[in-house]
Amino acid sequence: MNNELNLFHKILFLELRPWANREYSEAKFKELLNAVKKEDFAFQPVYELSFFKPLSNKRKYYHALIENEAIRYLNAIYSIFDGAYNNEEKHFWSHDTLNKVMAQKLTETAARISEHNYFLSSLTNPLEKPKAETNTLDEIYILQLLKFQLIRIYLELQKIFNGYLKEDAYTEAELNEIYFKEPLPQESFLIPAKEIHKPLPASQVTAKPQTVQFEPKAFDFRPEKKGIIPYDAIIKESGRFSRFEEELFSHELIDENYSFKNQHGQIQELAAIFQTLIKKGYFNKRQFPKNKEIKPVDIRKFLDHRYNSNTDKQFRTWANKPDELADFVGSKYWIDKLPTC
Repeated sequence: MNNELNLFHKILFLELRPWANREYSEAKFKELLNAVKKEDFAFQPVYELSFFKPLSNKRKYYHALIENEAIRYLNAIYSIFDGAYNNEEKHFWSHDTLNKVMAQKLTETAARISEHNYFLSSLTNPLEKPKAETNTLDEIYILQLLKFQLIRIYLELQKIFNGYLKEDAYTEAELNEIYFKEPLPQESFLIPAKEIHKPLPASQVTAKPQTVQFEPKAFDFRPEKKGIIPYDAIIKESGRFSRFEEELFSHELIDENYSFKNQHGQIQELAAIFQTLIKKGYFNKRQFPKNKEIKPVDIRKFLDHRYNSNTDKQFRTWANKPDELADFVGSKYWIDKLPTC
């Protein structure tokens, strides 16, 4: 995963800067708003942001963008942390996310607010409102929303990383003092999140209750076949690959004997999974001691042999249609959020 808040960067520095589209009409922002696809949490969050209600279409558009990016990012971090290979990897993600990504974005947002004098008081103090034009008030609203969303993300991440923090967890007031030094509202915009109905991670429960136990097999168990690379030579991290195979079983793509179930539509899905595993780096690039390149077709043959499947045609089709593959994988949350090796 690219551990960045790219959309927030665009709002602060690039094409989504709210002062760069002042000429857009309310109708244009409504059109943009209608094109935004809603993100949903994949886990139960602790916090929810109850900011001022967005009244203009511009505010509604940015509110949707910022909320979606926050949910997308938290989902991605939660998934990666939940699937981390060991404690060392969990410590890495905790440090990299809080001390680098989040610290930088909080600092950048504070600098933008200070640079433009876009302080919260301009939204909350009636005496200051008449001094600002509508465009400016919209821009203040957007940057302040971004600020509090970043604080919400930081606090949520601390909950996710609980037990792996190198320092004491920060409070909302402490984060505000460190980065923004603005007076906080008397009542916090952060409230307890509503309970959401969601599937639990596969590490806690399978996608469908199973009566048959699935036994991880980090080795070759099929009869040897010419042209099939051995398990130890092709798999990069056996632990992570075994967790993936547990997901494959829990989503009823293979049975307890590792045989592909081949139900309606599953062959297309399995081929997409194979392509995704390659993209996420689950396999070695070269076979030693021969120092021979391991090609995608070698990986496909290995997986087909392992699962008694035949995805040759679908695998090649997906390889020639990367955009359609990306859309398909994006519609299958558990595939899209498989951790990268």
